[in-house]
Amino acid sequence: MGHRKGSQLVVAGIVERSDNHILISRVANDVQTSDGQSCWQFPRGLATHDESPEQSMRRFASEELGLVVEVVTGQPPLIEEIDGQRIEVRYFFCGVISGEVSETTENHLRWIPKTHLREYDFDVASGPVVKWMLEG
Repeated sequence: MGHRKGSQLVVAGIVERSDNHILISRVANDVQTSDGQSCWQFPRGLATHDESPEQSMRRFASEELGLVVEVVTGQPPLIEEIDGQRIEVRYFFCGVISGEVSETTENHLRWIPKTHLREYDFDVASGPVVKWMLEG
């Protein structure tokens, strides 16, 4: 189960707790807003070629977020061009089975109510997903 040749696959988790809070992250030194703050995004990481996208999402959640997640549904990949490189971003809606999120100096993680998504400045790739979630 690979992805398109010539592109890199990134998995992004729309991770939701049972209290309807969504996990968002701000990555240091990433895209910045007009006031110099880093943009928010859904937690994401690189997929490996020896895993399905779903397996990559579960591994990323476990290794980087400290969460065991249930992949509820996946969305078709979105193609982004970032710094001249084709990036395939695959979003997965995930529920939390167990674990606690721990903050690191590289990633600022925050649980927010789903209804508060519009209060945050998201990166270009996440913007359409946020809009779709708020309209749905």
